Amino acid sequence: MDRMQRGRKSRGQAMVEFALLASLLFLLLMGIFDFGRAVSVYINIAEAAHEGARQLVLRSNYASTPPDSVIINATLAKIGGGGMVLMEDPCLSNPTPCTSPSFSGMAPNTGYIWISPNRTPGNPQVTVRVTYLFAPMTAMISDLTGTGFIMTAGSSMRAEY
Repeated sequence: MDRMQRGRKSRGQAMVEFALLASLLFLLLMGIFDFGRAVSVYINIAEAAHEGARQLVLRSNYASTPPDSVIINATLAKIGGGGMVLMEDPCLSNPTPCTSPSFSGMAPNTGYIWISPNRTPGNPQVTVRVTYLFAPMTAMISDLTGTGFIMTAGSSMRAEY
């Protein structure tokens, strides 16, 4: 009889230990998921910035002004969807375009594509920067990081022809 009571007590103990540790294991799993998402988003925006700069170099013999839909579309095509929303930086359409990317006005999980302003034909250096407001999906992690954090990737190239 004594053995049977010990078996029942240890079964209850295991259930309580699992209940205490399951939440931590689940949080760790979701943290790994969010970290993987963040790495994937950063790789996507870095490749998009590189492709945008490459398209600017290919078109360096033509003067262009914002909005430059060819460059924006090439940058977006490199991402290939994936739930990422990118648009041209609104400060580029100002009468005097901004000289660096803007970080305000972005909704979570959206971003801006900033293209170096005042592009002239010839031998210029061009820069494309993508800023993205990444918002983690796990509530406890977003409590630690705020509503999101800004990821920035850029690429600069020089047309040599």
